[in-house]
Amino acid sequence: MVKYLRVINIFKFFLSLSILYAIFIFYLSSQSVISRHIDLIEKQYILDILSFFEGLGLGVITEISIYAYSNYDKLLHFCLYTGFGIVLYLTMHFSSNAKLQKYAVLFAFIIGVSYAITDEIHQTYVPGRSGTIADLMADTAGLVFSLIITPGLIHLKSIINERIHKSPAK
Repeated sequence: MVKYLRVINIFKFFLSLSILYAIFIFYLSSQSVISRHIDLIEKQYILDILSFFEGLGLGVITEISIYAYSNYDKLLHFCLYTGFGIVLYLTMHFSSNAKLQKYAVLFAFIIGVSYAITDEIHQTYVPGRSGTIADLMADTAGLVFSLIITPGLIHLKSIINERIHKSPAK
Protein backbone atom coordinates (compact mmCIF):
# COMPACT_ATOMS: atom_id res chain seq x y z
CA MET A 1 0.00 0.00 0.00
CA VAL A 2 2.85 2.39 0.78
CA LYS A 3 4.07 1.94 -2.78
CA TYR A 4 0.72 3.18 -4.13
CA LEU A 5 0.52 6.06 -1.65
CA ARG A 6 3.83 7.37 -3.00
CA VAL A 7 2.32 7.51 -6.47
CA ILE A 8 -0.69 9.58 -5.39
CA ASN A 9 -0.65 12.69 -3.27
CA ILE A 10 -1.69 11.38 0.14
CA PHE A 11 -3.18 14.75 1.15
CA LYS A 12 -5.41 14.78 -1.94
CA PHE A 13 -6.39 11.19 -1.24
CA PHE A 14 -7.55 11.98 2.31
CA LEU A 15 -9.15 15.25 1.21
CA SER A 16 -11.17 13.34 -1.39
CA LEU A 17 -12.02 10.70 1.20
CA SER A 18 -13.18 13.41 3.65
CA ILE A 19 -15.42 14.95 1.01
CA LEU A 20 -16.88 11.56 0.06
CA TYR A 21 -17.46 10.77 3.73
CA ALA A 22 -19.28 14.10 4.21
CA ILE A 23 -21.44 13.32 1.15
CA PHE A 24 -22.21 9.89 2.62
CA ILE A 25 -23.29 11.48 5.93
CA PHE A 26 -25.46 13.96 3.99
CA TYR A 27 -27.01 11.09 2.05
CA LEU A 28 -27.85 9.19 5.25
CA SER A 29 -29.29 12.35 6.79
CA SER A 30 -31.49 12.89 3.74
CA GLN A 31 -33.28 9.57 4.18
CA SER A 32 -36.82 10.03 5.49
CA VAL A 33 -37.13 6.50 6.79
CA ILE A 34 -34.23 4.94 8.58
CA SER A 35 -34.75 1.20 8.75
CA ARG A 36 -35.33 0.00 12.28
CA HIS A 37 -32.83 -2.31 13.87
CA ILE A 38 -33.49 -6.01 14.19
CA ASP A 39 -34.66 -6.99 17.65
CA LEU A 40 -31.43 -8.82 18.48
CA ILE A 41 -31.99 -8.60 22.22
CA GLU A 42 -34.93 -10.97 21.84
CA LYS A 43 -32.75 -13.60 20.17
CA GLN A 44 -32.02 -16.41 22.58
CA TYR A 45 -28.32 -16.66 21.73
CA ILE A 46 -27.79 -13.01 22.63
CA LEU A 47 -29.58 -13.55 25.92
CA ASP A 48 -27.40 -16.63 26.54
CA ILE A 49 -24.21 -14.64 25.92
CA LEU A 50 -25.35 -11.86 28.25
CA SER A 51 -26.29 -14.47 30.85
CA PHE A 52 -22.80 -15.98 30.53
CA PHE A 53 -21.19 -12.60 31.29
CA GLU A 54 -23.47 -12.11 34.27
CA GLY A 55 -22.45 -15.55 35.54
CA LEU A 56 -18.82 -14.40 35.40
CA GLY A 57 -19.71 -11.36 37.48
CA LEU A 58 -19.47 -9.08 34.45
CA GLY A 59 -23.00 -7.74 34.62
CA VAL A 60 -21.66 -4.37 33.50
CA ILE A 61 -21.32 -5.84 29.98
CA THR A 62 -25.04 -6.62 30.04
CA GLU A 63 -25.84 -3.11 31.22
CA ILE A 64 -23.66 -1.54 28.52
CA SER A 65 -25.19 -3.82 25.86
CA ILE A 66 -28.74 -2.96 26.88
CA TYR A 67 -27.90 0.77 26.97
CA ALA A 68 -26.26 0.59 23.53
CA TYR A 69 -29.23 -1.38 22.18
CA SER A 70 -31.79 1.10 23.50
CA ASN A 71 -29.73 4.02 22.16
CA TYR A 72 -28.54 2.38 18.95
CA ASP A 73 -29.01 5.58 16.93
CA LYS A 74 -26.60 7.45 19.22
CA LEU A 75 -24.13 4.58 18.82
CA LEU A 76 -24.46 4.90 15.04
CA HIS A 77 -23.86 8.66 15.24
CA PHE A 78 -20.80 8.03 17.41
CA CYS A 79 -19.36 5.44 15.01
CA LEU A 80 -20.13 7.48 11.89
CA TYR A 81 -18.43 10.60 13.27
CA THR A 82 -15.51 8.58 14.63
CA GLY A 83 -14.77 7.60 11.04
CA PHE A 84 -15.30 11.17 9.88
CA GLY A 85 -12.89 12.46 12.54
CA ILE A 86 -10.24 9.97 11.45
CA VAL A 87 -10.33 11.03 7.79
CA LEU A 88 -10.48 14.72 8.71
CA TYR A 89 -7.47 14.35 11.00
CA LEU A 90 -5.48 12.43 8.38
CA THR A 91 -6.31 15.09 5.80
CA MET A 92 -4.85 17.80 8.03
CA HIS A 93 -1.95 15.61 9.17
CA PHE A 94 -0.78 14.95 5.60
CA SER A 95 -1.26 18.52 4.42
CA SER A 96 1.76 20.41 3.14
CA ASN A 97 0.58 23.42 5.17
CA ALA A 98 2.58 23.55 8.43
CA LYS A 99 -0.27 25.20 10.37
CA LEU A 100 -2.76 22.54 9.29
CA GLN A 101 -0.30 19.84 10.36
CA LYS A 102 0.49 21.48 13.69
CA TYR A 103 -3.15 22.10 14.58
CA ALA A 104 -4.63 19.05 12.84
CA VAL A 105 -6.68 18.05 15.88
CA LEU A 106 -8.14 21.54 16.30
CA PHE A 107 -8.98 21.98 12.60
CA ALA A 108 -10.48 18.49 12.34
CA PHE A 109 -12.56 19.15 15.46
CA ILE A 110 -13.84 22.53 14.23
CA ILE A 111 -14.69 21.19 10.77
CA GLY A 112 -16.29 18.03 12.19
CA VAL A 113 -18.46 19.81 14.77
CA SER A 114 -19.45 22.48 12.25
CA TYR A 115 -20.51 19.76 9.83
CA ALA A 116 -22.40 17.92 12.59
CA ILE A 117 -24.30 21.11 13.45
CA THR A 118 -25.26 21.72 9.81
CA ASP A 119 -26.20 18.04 9.50
CA GLU A 120 -28.58 18.26 12.46
CA ILE A 121 -30.11 21.45 11.04
CA HIS A 122 -30.46 19.74 7.66
CA GLN A 123 -32.32 16.83 9.30
CA THR A 124 -35.00 19.20 10.62
CA TYR A 125 -36.04 19.77 6.99
CA VAL A 126 -36.23 16.08 6.12
CA PRO A 127 -39.72 14.58 6.57
CA GLY A 128 -39.72 12.03 9.38
CA ARG A 129 -36.38 13.19 10.76
CA SER A 130 -35.36 15.63 13.45
CA GLY A 131 -32.15 17.27 14.53
CA THR A 132 -31.38 16.83 18.22
CA ILE A 133 -28.80 18.00 20.70
CA ALA A 134 -28.35 14.37 21.79
CA ASP A 135 -27.36 13.40 18.25
CA LEU A 136 -24.97 16.35 18.09
CA MET A 137 -23.42 15.24 21.37
CA ALA A 138 -22.98 11.69 20.03
CA ASP A 139 -21.39 13.12 16.85
CA THR A 140 -19.04 15.27 18.93
CA ALA A 141 -18.14 12.36 21.19
CA GLY A 142 -17.22 10.29 18.12
CA LEU A 143 -15.07 13.13 16.82
CA VAL A 144 -13.30 13.58 20.16
CA PHE A 145 -12.70 9.83 20.42
CA SER A 146 -11.16 9.71 16.94
CA LEU A 147 -9.04 12.79 17.62
CA ILE A 148 -7.57 11.17 20.72
CA ILE A 149 -7.02 7.70 19.25
CA THR A 150 -5.73 8.59 15.76
CA PRO A 151 -2.88 10.94 16.75
CA GLY A 152 -2.03 8.56 19.58
CA LEU A 153 -1.74 5.61 17.19
CA ILE A 154 0.34 7.66 14.74
CA HIS A 155 2.67 8.68 17.55
CA LEU A 156 2.91 5.08 18.77
CA LYS A 157 3.75 3.95 15.23
CA SER A 158 6.55 6.51 15.01
CA ILE A 159 8.00 5.36 18.35
CA ILE A 160 7.90 1.73 17.23
CA ASN A 161 9.50 2.58 13.87
CA GLU A 162 12.18 4.61 15.63
CA ARG A 163 13.03 1.72 17.93
CA ILE A 164 13.03 -0.80 15.11
CA HIS A 165 15.30 1.32 12.91
CA LYS A 166 17.54 2.44 15.72
CA SER A 167 21.02 1.10 15.16
CA PRO A 168 22.42 -1.05 17.97
CA ALA A 169 24.89 0.64 20.31
CA LYS A 170 28.51 -0.12 19.53
